Amino acid sequence: MTRNPSDILLGHTTFDPTGGATDDWVRDNALSSDAPCHPNTYIMIPILPVQIAEHKKWSPFVDSQLDAARLIFGICGDHWYERIQALPTDTPIGRIKHKLVRIDMGCEARLFGSPRRYSPESMNGLLHLSDLQPHKGFDLLLDSIDSARMRLHLGSGSLRNHPNQRVRIRDKEVVSLGWMDNSNPQVDRFIKEQCAFYIHTSSLDAQSTAILENCARGLVPLVTPESGFRSPHAIYLTQDPASNREIILKAMTMSPAEYEARSAGVVEQVRAQHSWESIFGTVWQTIQADMRQQGAVPQ
Repeated sequence: MTRNPSDILLGHTTFDPTGGATDDWVRDNALSSDAPCHPNTYIMIPILPVQIAEHKKWSPFVDSQLDAARLIFGICGDHWYERIQALPTDTPIGRIKHKLVRIDMGCEARLFGSPRRYSPESMNGLLHLSDLQPHKGFDLLLDSIDSARMRLHLGSGSLRNHPNQRVRIRDKEVVSLGWMDNSNPQVDRFIKEQCAFYIHTSSLDAQSTAILENCARGLVPLVTPESGFRSPHAIYLTQDPASNREIILKAMTMSPAEYEARSAGVVEQVRAQHSWESIFGTVWQTIQADMRQQGAVPQ
């Protein structure tokens, strides 16, 4: 709690998976009983053009907190930001689009060591990491795979009982990696040796961290636009499995020079655009400018 009018409050909307929260940090820090919030209240959240039903359960004050905040730093890709800006102002997300500032998800790219290099024996190796929830598009991913010509490596806590085993999911054989520890150098080495591409077919990701992490490793991304990552070096998939199979097979035959250019391009993009220093620099500069506009002095 603060009573200092010069303080800056930056936080996520209240998160409470149990559903019993009564403390609303935005309202509770208001300096008067008739104010909706502290005058320098800012929110930072992943954001999409739709409110997922579960969010209401987890964030009981999400609507009032978004309405009260001066600005909302929305973590999402350009794909979703453009769709939010196209929303009517009488929709739950469209009504706050005027104060949305898009920022990227951060990634500590330096923790992944030297990026992988092209190797012909790995060009049929694909990697996917997620919790396999419906919005991750895992059914589409499986339907997009020709398992006779592609090796799908799947890392997920949902498969924790099958680490480093070949398993069949529906009619496709995949290499299950179970839950993966990104800090493990053996895991990092295995991925770089076995997988040329990171594949993600989500229908509703603000900006998938797994894509960023594996771009930092030098894997070339095969992704849907809805996965939240936009890059001239990425290869884009569709919602049609047959088209995706053709796209993937073509990607597997690209020249070493093209692969190296795409790989180096995404590594550099993640290091430059997704560094926490860059992201929080944008946040701080934006808050300073907003407070100057309202006549306050940033502390």
